[in-house]
Amino acid sequence: MTRLAKLKSATSLHDLAMILGYTAKGLAYVIHGISDAAKYTDFPIKKRSGGTRTISAPVPELKRLQKHLAQLLNDCIVESDASRGVKNTLSHGFRPKHSIMTNAMQHRKHRYVFNVDLQDFFGTINFGRVWRFLEKNREFKLNSTIARTIAQIACHNGKLPQGSPCSPVLSNLIAHMVDISMVQLAARTKCHYSRYADDLTFSTNEKNFPSLIATSITDSTEWVASPRLIREVRRCGFELNTAKTRMQFKSHRQDVTGIVVNSKVNVPSDYVRNVRAMAHCYLNTGEYYVERTFKDDNGLWQRDKALGREAQLRGMLSFIDSVRIFEQRTSAEIGPDGHLPRVDLKTLSGHPRLYRRFLFFTKFYQPSQPLIICEGKTDNVYIRCALRSLATAFPELVKQKAKEVDFLINFFSYTKTTDRVLHLGGGTGDLNNFIGRYGSEVKDFREIKNRQPVIILIDNDSGSKDSFAAIKRATGSTASVDGSQPYYEVCDNLYVVPIPKLNGKDTTIEHYFAKKVLNTKLSGKVFSGTDKFDAATQYGKHLFAEHVIKKNRDTIVFSKFSSILVRIRQVIEYHAAKA
Repeated sequence: MTRLAKLKSATSLHDLAMILGYTAKGLAYVIHGISDAAKYTDFPIKKRSGGTRTISAPVPELKRLQKHLAQLLNDCIVESDASRGVKNTLSHGFRPKHSIMTNAMQHRKHRYVFNVDLQDFFGTINFGRVWRFLEKNREFKLNSTIARTIAQIACHNGKLPQGSPCSPVLSNLIAHMVDISMVQLAARTKCHYSRYADDLTFSTNEKNFPSLIATSITDSTEWVASPRLIREVRRCGFELNTAKTRMQFKSHRQDVTGIVVNSKVNVPSDYVRNVRAMAHCYLNTGEYYVERTFKDDNGLWQRDKALGREAQLRGMLSFIDSVRIFEQRTSAEIGPDGHLPRVDLKTLSGHPRLYRRFLFFTKFYQPSQPLIICEGKTDNVYIRCALRSLATAFPELVKQKAKEVDFLINFFSYTKTTDRVLHLGGGTGDLNNFIGRYGSEVKDFREIKNRQPVIILIDNDSGSKDSFAAIKRATGSTASVDGSQPYYEVCDNLYVVPIPKLNGKDTTIEHYFAKKVLNTKLSGKVFSGTDKFDAATQYGKHLFAEHVIKKNRDTIVFSKFSSILVRIRQVIEYHAAKA
């Protein structure tokens, strides 16, 4: 039975709790046991256009429940669309595999781009609308008690709050009526239509923009929504925000949800220049300032500067990168999961070069904590689990806090971006090249004292010979590099730690688990510690890490890992003394 079918058949709190992964008692406590006054923290934030917006942050227990509900409703939407053979290309906000880029792409290369917003989008959707929609909508038709309970979980002060994890998915469901009405209007006038949250966009290549959607006032510089458009939006239970109505012409820059769409999906050039200047300032001085314009309490535009944060700058650089990658995929007709080639280090320039330099600086040259780079994702799982188990013996590496722990070291995460931009996708080959390039990569960075070490953790077997050779070349050492030392200082803040050999034999990190653990079967299959294995009878390292080690970390004995953690601690102590 699908999740939608289960939800439609639910008739009691117990049924709903089961679907959401709760007990009836646990669900009842969050809904009724926490007083309404204690469920949210309300606080205002200033809007760029003036005035304030109220954010309602749910308490952790409620937020967790709302995340479960949001996932349930999203699953129901996917199931419903799939069963009806529907591909929804109208709404792009708060949906998997949709973004401001997919929204903007609908309006590329058009003569006119008209944009208007819905007024108080979340606030317009009240408790009753949520309840009645889930009860009456033909795709849901939920039991009235279940629909009402979902509305209770989702609403605050009688409406959908900004700050709740389930407000986006519910607003999309209820605003779908707007999408249907608008796309019908667009089809009649040869326009393209899309919506991102409360942002409605129409575009066309017709010689004259259709008056059925919008008309110009006097000299055509000011445009207003047509009476028909206003009527249709009201019929769907919303109002237009007339202050945010605008028409954009092909002869000028056209942007949709902040993305330029004149000829291709792109980032505004002034935004790119500003971010580039901020990044250069941060890399050279250690700080940068963000300029912002806003309306004050008197409605006058003001400008000020605020000290920027590293994470803020990373987000801006990542945004530029993601938009350009999206355009590459679109232009080259590469699927969303298609592989993009790594940046060419020999011809690297412009934003890719700056982005790589920023990532290298923040991740490796100036990490916030000692950074551990393992040969693959699974090794991170092993070391984390071992640290949890041995926390009391290694207070320098992990801090015990009730039932949880705070890691005092970081672990490098392999992602598509690190593979493409940093040439780190996992494996000894990438790490060996990283070791060889490290000195030249960091030599031009500004001098910073008391930086944290970067520690590469490698196996100590015959497959590590290339790594030992890379260390020898990078250090120019005349001494033997064969994995017999606790660690090797490569250059600057970079070190390599070979795991200690067991009984003098070649050793991989999996050898640190007991035979009983290594012999664990999953669905009748046995564990293979190699990268190539027979999938019919064996399973690989990923499943071993996630379904054997991580799931059973409280019962597995990690005592052998102490020798690895000791070496990591030695590097941290040595580097601190050197600094």
